Amino acid sequence: MLLNDLFIVDDWQPGTGVLTARLHLRFPHPIFDGHFTGRPVLPGACLVQLVAELAVSVAGSEVRLIRAGQVKFITMVDPVRDGSIMITLMGKAEAGEWPVTANALNWGATCFRFKGVFRAGSDYAG
Repeated sequence: MLLNDLFIVDDWQPGTGVLTARLHLRFPHPIFDGHFTGRPVLPGACLVQLVAELAVSVAGSEVRLIRAGQVKFITMVDPVRDGSIMITLMGKAEAGEWPVTANALNWGATCFRFKGVFRAGSDYAG
């Protein structure tokens, strides 16, 4: 889990089908040791994992990503320059699946976009 380890929640605003969270990166953190030496950046996989962990919080149960339609890393997140991220998740359950869109801001500019579908449960077989 990255929440409360790599990411600290500064603000949390849930709504019906929407969650907005302001997060702060814990720096230094071991994940930055190899990504990249002398120029730390947040690995993109951490943003995808963050969306999954926030989806669990909104859904109230464990979820599994079953489809990722769009994953765009627009700018690097530099924890030295600005270690805060504002992320918004939107989604609505449909027939046992939960389509989610997410948008993350760093420095007030979009750094990450995500569209995917989650399903309740932890099994990989679906």
